Amino acid sequence: MKKSELAAFIREEIKSTLTAEDTQQDIKDTEELTKATAELAKAKKEAGIEEGAIDPAEYGDIGKGYLLGFNKPHSLNDDDLETLGRKIVKQLYKGDFKAAKAKFIKEDLREDEDKEPSKSDLKKTKGLAKAKEELAQLTKQMKALARKYKESEGEEKEKLVADLKKKTKLKKELEAIIDK
Repeated sequence: MKKSELAAFIREEIKSTLTAEDTQQDIKDTEELTKATAELAKAKKEAGIEEGAIDPAEYGDIGKGYLLGFNKPHSLNDDDLETLGRKIVKQLYKGDFKAAKAKFIKEDLREDEDKEPSKSDLKKTKGLAKAKEELAQLTKQMKALARKYKESEGEEKEKLVADLKKKTKLKKELEAIIDK
């Protein structure tokens, strides 16, 4: 064997060895990456995180749509609505975001939020605000009467009881207006 043939032979051996080592390492890396990807997918599924780009506000819309079905006012903020929407998707719809969205989100729901309120909506809002204000004042008056009741005796006590009964009836009517 000539020197040039020996050098070529050694060069080819080195290349084949390096290629085999690189291939083995690539195979190991690919297996680790595949395993990590599978674990990530499993963790996402357990956490209720959907694949794809789902706008978190859509979860909030699902929560809002769900609560609208009860025809009662709610005090949840956007974060609470999003959390509720995620729970609905996970628990009631077994992770099927599209089915939950179809059930609870109307196409024009977001457009309605952007619209200006109508005159009747403004009247309702003003009426509710006024009723809430009256209720707060009435509650304050009733507390003052209750303090007087504790200190009073006889006829004065009876008058205060009658007055408290009238105010209680009015308070219930105001609460019914606000709860609508």
